[in-house]
Amino acid sequence: HTPTATFTPTSTPTPDPATFVNGVPVEHFIIMPPEVQANVRTIFALGQELGRNPHAFSKVGDSVSLTSHYFARFDQNRYNLGLYENLQPTIDYYAGSFERFGLAVRVGLHAWIAFRPGLADPAQCELDEHMVECEFRQHNPSVLLIRLGTNDTAEGDAYEKAIRYTIQYSMDNGVIPVLVTKSDRFEGDDRHNATMRALAAEYAVPLWDFDVVAGTLPDRGLSGDTVHLTMYGVNDFTDPATLSFGYPLSDLTGLMMLDTIRQTIEGEAEG
Repeated sequence: HTPTATFTPTSTPTPDPATFVNGVPVEHFIIMPPEVQANVRTIFALGQELGRNPHAFSKVGDSVSLTSHYFARFDQNRYNLGLYENLQPTIDYYAGSFERFGLAVRVGLHAWIAFRPGLADPAQCELDEHMVECEFRQHNPSVLLIRLGTNDTAEGDAYEKAIRYTIQYSMDNGVIPVLVTKSDRFEGDDRHNATMRALAAEYAVPLWDFDVVAGTLPDRGLSGDTVHLTMYGVNDFTDPATLSFGYPLSDLTGLMMLDTIRQTIEGEAEG
């Protein structure tokens, strides 16, 4: 006969507080299931063949990305990670990219403008280059953070087409595309975030679903103009108030995204 299993009561392990942000589990906003991790390694391997710098990432975005409140403090040593101290190796790994704005960030940027030849900075780019192409040539990243959509208020599928192009262009060039959702609803509804989530799943690329964790903040972490994130003087994550502002929350969760990518590609890089 089958012996009856005896159950010994065990204490429930206490969840690691560093796996939550504002009560939200990390896996709810850093979306990298096994098939995405496999694809990340594939894209990264191509990038290494093409000579991409494993320690560099680039940004494509609008005014939300074009501010010293976005990521720059990690390069300026103006932060205290507190219980998230396990993220420090990722700050070291990508040093120099956090405070770089780059050639694909512009106030009022529409998604499709980023890929229109001739609209890149003429002082630093070739006449026939688009912004992202110029940024890839100048900074040679292995990761691209794609934070677009606020200015894409037109009806139709122009935004979706532009994001598809961004994803494919990045993958073809050995650069891991990271899709970022936004906390504003400037297009009148939430269709751009829905597009980001659907395309991340379709192309098996990383999704930094910032909108999910922004939902823990007053007014989704938006300032009075309902577009730009709220700012705070310092990224001190030992101070609970820090994570009640949009940009520090963005910085922490974005760092978690980069950390997940770094761990996924660990051992794949040449140096």
